Amino acid sequence: MLILGAVTALALATVVVLVLSLTGMFSDRQDPSAAAPAQPAPIGTGDGGSGPAAEAELAARPMLQVPLAAIQPHTLSTRTAGPPIVLPQPQQFVATLVPIGFPDTAEGAVAQLVELMKAGLSGGDPQVWAQIYNSLAEPGAQPANRTTTSNDLADLRRGAHLRPTGASSSGLRMSWAPTSAMVKGSTADGTYVVACALGEFVADNNGRVVSFGWGDCLPMRRVGDQWRVASGPTAAIAPSAWPGSDEAVAAGWRDIQR
Repeated sequence: MLILGAVTALALATVVVLVLSLTGMFSDRQDPSAAAPAQPAPIGTGDGGSGPAAEAELAARPMLQVPLAAIQPHTLSTRTAGPPIVLPQPQQFVATLVPIGFPDTAEGAVAQLVELMKAGLSGGDPQVWAQIYNSLAEPGAQPANRTTTSNDLADLRRGAHLRPTGASSSGLRMSWAPTSAMVKGSTADGTYVVACALGEFVADNNGRVVSFGWGDCLPMRRVGDQWRVASGPTAAIAPSAWPGSDEAVAAGWRDIQR
């Protein structure tokens, strides 16, 4: 059992490791200076095709990646990637792990993803992520334990010498607060959207706080009157960056409004 001093040291090291050990999140990165600037997709417009092939192409399409250091807090940009994305309100709160019932729009898909990530990243626990993810995944979706976020959370906890799941005995708390979003694209019929959300991930050990930017993209499908995590291939790795920074703007992240 770790003594308090060790736990404090652990937490200090943890938050550094949180940044540096998320290797899975930052694999296959490119030098942004060598890549074309990302062009945010207009909200609510399709990419010209529908069906499994169009969905797979959209999901796998690479996104601009940024340097690892870009996730850490730094100067905010004076530019924007576009107007804020206004997220709709959910229509159902009862008997669900996360609010659901968002409208049949690209903004609705983004709003559902934001709720998934907010609840799923709470505590930095892969088991919580799996529970929330599975509650919204349609049959055939990527298994929760094979998603990028699950792998990153597992790496995070290993790097910080935390138990694989469960609350930290040291009082270390972890949470994610959404700040930004983008729509990577959607199929022509609008039933399939690759939605992306970026937020501030915070590790707080008894008031000693470290934070960094954490983004994710997931394929979302309209099923009945709900948005679900879509079956088929998962989405390419999202460009994580400190919200509002030049790197975040270059990647196409827009502020969100409710």
